[in-house]
Amino acid sequence: MAKQKGVVFFEGTLGGINFYYRKGVPTARRAGGGFSAKAIKTSSNMVRVRESNSEFALCSVINKHFKLALKPFMNGYKDGTFHYRLMRLFLSIKDLDVTSERGQRTVGIGYATEYGPRVLSDFVVTPERPQLFSCSYAFDWDALRLDVRNFSIAAAKFPKGADVMEVVVGVLRFDFETCTYTSVMADALYVPRDFEASSFSITVDGLPEGNGVLVAVARVAFYQQVNGGLFLLSGAAGFGVAMFGCYDV
Repeated sequence: MAKQKGVVFFEGTLGGINFYYRKGVPTARRAGGGFSAKAIKTSSNMVRVRESNSEFALCSVINKHFKLALKPFMNGYKDGTFHYRLMRLFLSIKDLDVTSERGQRTVGIGYATEYGPRVLSDFVVTPERPQLFSCSYAFDWDALRLDVRNFSIAAAKFPKGADVMEVVVGVLRFDFETCTYTSVMADALYVPRDFEASSFSITVDGLPEGNGVLVAVARVAFYQQVNGGLFLLSGAAGFGVAMFGCYDV
């Protein structure tokens, strides 16, 4: 594969070379090097490709709706890699399904294994702020509470110009089969720069209704106070989101 060079670019086949555009870039390659759509659909040599495509399509649907479910926590955050990273997460969870045949493995069965919630919890939602706090924190599923311990305001990593740190916690219920979801959000906690406590907790008032798995989500964002109002500060390092999977469905 090579890029075309020149002023005028050609599309089509000439002298055994295919000329075409790839992602907007004029490209050329030797003809006959690929597979046709018909071959992918019918050839016995392409069974693995068809199986992978089927599973990929199911994960893609889940990815789309799960991002919508996370939207209340992601507002104000921009990351061009998030869609692809989240897709890889669901593909890896799907791979935990060792009971279904290839081509029929699902995220739901994969998540229901011992490692499913752990894989989701280990997923780094916001790479620029992979840890919400520089201290111990965890979600207590029995109490439906985010507990933050040994907290230090000096280590909270306030961005320049920030006056307040906002902490939002909620519990999401997501059905991997129907891609439906519900959530319950706790009231936001606002932590000013002169915060002196070494610990705090935020409790969610009950579980969301419906069917599906439970995922707790916590968000940290920073605001500047201007004329009595709070304005979200841009900057990736000042925005963090974490997920906590639950083993009890």
